[in-house]
Amino acid sequence: MTLSKQTLDHLLEAEGSMRAAIKSAAVNEKPVVVKQFAEILVKLEQTKKIDEIIDMIENREEQWNTYRTVVGFIPEGESILDFGCARGDFERFYKTEYNESIEYIGIDMNKQLIEAGLKVYNNEVDIRCIDWFNLESNIKKDWCINVGSCDLRYDANLKLDDNEYMHSTLKKMYQHANKGIVAIFASDQSKTNDDGLINRNAGDILNWAQTKFGTVALDHTISSDVFVLIIYKK
Repeated sequence: MTLSKQTLDHLLEAEGSMRAAIKSAAVNEKPVVVKQFAEILVKLEQTKKIDEIIDMIENREEQWNTYRTVVGFIPEGESILDFGCARGDFERFYKTEYNESIEYIGIDMNKQLIEAGLKVYNNEVDIRCIDWFNLESNIKKDWCINVGSCDLRYDANLKLDDNEYMHSTLKKMYQHANKGIVAIFASDQSKTNDDGLINRNAGDILNWAQTKFGTVALDHTISSDVFVLIIYKK
């Protein structure tokens, strides 16, 4: 966010106080005072709105840069099954960035995110609310991708710890990929930390993957914040 939470909280408080002042001034003060207060309120609202827009743009650019990284490991025109697709933004990114469609299915366990994506994209994206551990075996694509969902801290109701969840998800992705997997993780080398995310060690994941799968590669050159695990099927 461009403005700190503390600053934004004060801004919202000031906005509320100014609205109250305008109501009082409308009864007790001259019109010129009401006008001046109204102009101040407009400026406060504009400041908040600009912050929201900048925040949205910055987040989208960061998201799309991550998607560009994923696409860089997948040959052009090959199909994708997106584990943890959220709103299905990847599919819209691809259409916008490359001016062409892609054979794509997105799956996510979060019903609210799927509903939001269907609304935002007018039901024009194939996204489904599915527990991928129960995904039907006939649903396969050339590549399975996972953009950060393995970094989330999961509910204990899944009866899996964070590493078990990540390992199980990668194994499931492998089963549903014809050609391979591309997964992006938050790195423990990152200078920023989010309490809601797990920053993982690239070496640990690479060593584990090499014992479970065929040809495995890891790229940590893109950013100190993330690394990419690529698993190829024979």
